[in-house]
Amino acid sequence: MERSENIMQMRVGWFNVENLFTRYAFAQPDAEGLSYDRQVIAVGVTALEHGAGNQGDGNVALAGMQRDNTARVILDMQPDILGVSEVENLEAMRIFNQQYLSHYFDGMFMIEGNDGRGIDVAICIRKGFEAKVLGIRTHTHETLEPGQSVEWGVTNDDDGPVYQARNALFSRDCLELDLEINGKVVTFMANHFKSQGGNRSGRRDALAPDELRLRQATRVAELAEQALAAGKHPIVFGDLNVDDTHPERGQSIAPVLQCGLDDAFADLPAAERWTHFFMVKQDVSRLDYILHAPSLKRVDREINRKGISLKCKQHKGERYPTVGYAHNAASDHAGLCVTFEL
Repeated sequence: MERSENIMQMRVGWFNVENLFTRYAFAQPDAEGLSYDRQVIAVGVTALEHGAGNQGDGNVALAGMQRDNTARVILDMQPDILGVSEVENLEAMRIFNQQYLSHYFDGMFMIEGNDGRGIDVAICIRKGFEAKVLGIRTHTHETLEPGQSVEWGVTNDDDGPVYQARNALFSRDCLELDLEINGKVVTFMANHFKSQGGNRSGRRDALAPDELRLRQATRVAELAEQALAAGKHPIVFGDLNVDDTHPERGQSIAPVLQCGLDDAFADLPAAERWTHFFMVKQDVSRLDYILHAPSLKRVDREINRKGISLKCKQHKGERYPTVGYAHNAASDHAGLCVTFEL
């Protein structure tokens, strides 16, 4: 943050940190005798390996290297405000902030969302950044149809039982945080929309993925329009889980892209906008966005891909020295950061 007379610069970042979970102390000989909080806090955080039943491979050293790279992306971007997704809970974020970020943030906000796997969105404020918290709102309780309620239960699909929230509009949450910054009210909306994966047999998803994502985008657009009408300066940041250029799925996020906010990266060439590496298909796409009120003047921006796996051949630029081919990439997503004047 920089200040000149009444003009202030604010750096806003977004990063899907890919399964930031607490790790139990299974490797410790006396783990069974430890209380729950001691088992978690003593070991810290790790990522959970894809396709392994969310159990990880037990390689604590590799997990530590990965999370060090995750932290490097954040610290390189130097955000004043950071939105993140795929965080298990506030405890995991606090441990990560202490062990890997040296207490970079002193304000962290999260409300448990609707994902049965426990991957939520959070908003973090840099220590020393001048921002007054005015309010926080959750939309986890909102439903697909009037008169419904969000119901939790176990559903069986092709891979076995899964804990699921039924009737929920948001797959995780649209977490809103009102901050007073330099005399202006900036409303941050952190999102992680429905994934592109199809409904699995036996799972009671009420809508197809694209339709649910469209509903989510429509609701976030309404919230952004309400914030604009109230004289606030909204910023929608998140993993919207589809590339807006996709010939079919792209329309599912059109409402939030067309609600009066500016897309901070829209004018980049399409080949330079990608933020996600899909290892299974060795493909890249744009899943992450920072959309902002036109009243916020954008003066700089970046997409940090230094933590993307070496398996991603599309990235020809710099990487952190410890990023290789194994599970030590910072994330399968790049970090985004935009500098505004207000």
